[in-house]
Amino acid sequence: MQTVKTCSNCGGEGKVIKEPCPDCKGKGKVRKQVRIQVSIPAGINDGQAITLDGQGEAGSKGGPNGDLHIVVHVKKHSIYTRKGDHVLCNIPITITGATLGTEIEVPMVDGTKEKYKIPEGTQTGTSFTLRGKGFKSLRGSWNGDFIFTVVVQTPKKLTQEQRNLLVELAKTMNEQPPVKKRGFFG
Repeated sequence: MQTVKTCSNCGGEGKVIKEPCPDCKGKGKVRKQVRIQVSIPAGINDGQAITLDGQGEAGSKGGPNGDLHIVVHVKKHSIYTRKGDHVLCNIPITITGATLGTEIEVPMVDGTKEKYKIPEGTQTGTSFTLRGKGFKSLRGSWNGDFIFTVVVQTPKKLTQEQRNLLVELAKTMNEQPPVKKRGFFG
């Protein structure tokens, strides 16, 4: 019975280094940390990779360096969410602003503010779109949209005067309490 195994002295290279380098111990490579500046393109998505040619590990036996692959993880934001190239967010407005209409300043991702006129009678959950104000597309020259949804905030505390005014308003509108609907079985 015969077995074949790699030589423990030369590692299958066919040569033995008599005086190996103290740093690499004859392997021909040394590990070191390197700082590389990377330009992250605008509009990159979570999980996408950037490849830097020739910036990876040294090649074996004097070969060229490999490529460095960087996987990008985009940190979640407390206000904005993302859907493709579109930016989504909720904007609170007052009950009077929703009822009478108002002009609001919408905070954009880049720190600027856009003015937008909210029409009278706007209900909570209504969405509005600012075309081309979203993220830049990586595959083209267009930008996504900025879509915001208004959330009408009902006041929790009222002064007596505010309460009286709302009672008078309710009388003029002939408001009725909601009618309970019956379910499937009664």
